[in-house]
Amino acid sequence: MAETADKPLNVQIIGHSYIRRLHEYCDKNNILNLRLDRDFCAVNFRGKGGLRLRHIGQTSGGSRHELFHFDVVPDVVFLQVGGNDISAHTNCTQLARDIVSLAKYLVLGVGVRLVYIGQLIRRLPFTVCTGYNEMVVQTNINLEAMTKHIAGVEFWHHRGFWASLAYLGPDGVHLDCTPSHSQPMRKYLRSIRNAVIQAPKFLRPV
Repeated sequence: MAETADKPLNVQIIGHSYIRRLHEYCDKNNILNLRLDRDFCAVNFRGKGGLRLRHIGQTSGGSRHELFHFDVVPDVVFLQVGGNDISAHTNCTQLARDIVSLAKYLVLGVGVRLVYIGQLIRRLPFTVCTGYNEMVVQTNINLEAMTKHIAGVEFWHHRGFWASLAYLGPDGVHLDCTPSHSQPMRKYLRSIRNAVIQAPKFLRPV
């Protein structure tokens, strides 16, 4: 914890509707700061439903300004993006490059000390194009390979979402999160929480 001796880590969790819904879940259940000590970190959410990388690429206004304008540069950013960008014509290598480019911009252009790229998550076939889940898997493989040797960028595995698609809600896209079945959302929360806990191992020097 030497990294946070002077001040807590500034952590921004940014992404599409998974992040917006996680934020809503935390608010509804009075889960503050991902249940982490405020002397260790201060966690903030920035989620936008339907977010695509092309929205982020808009330099004037749009999602880039909304999600990536910081009054104080964060120490850690957790990115959950890319899932809405896959279509029948997606090039998985290019998609992974675009996600990594965003992470590198945050590190080299903004000064963020650590960017996590969250593993893309599969969806039920009736909601997406043919081959969507295969492209998710390939994009994740590409992301893991491309980030191995980039200082300040880490690919983060969301464990527990691969044995089946039972974690999905009725819409086939989002995590199931009903009063009787909120385990998928709790699991997703734990995954991001664990990433934040492990952040001091990966932080670039100031």
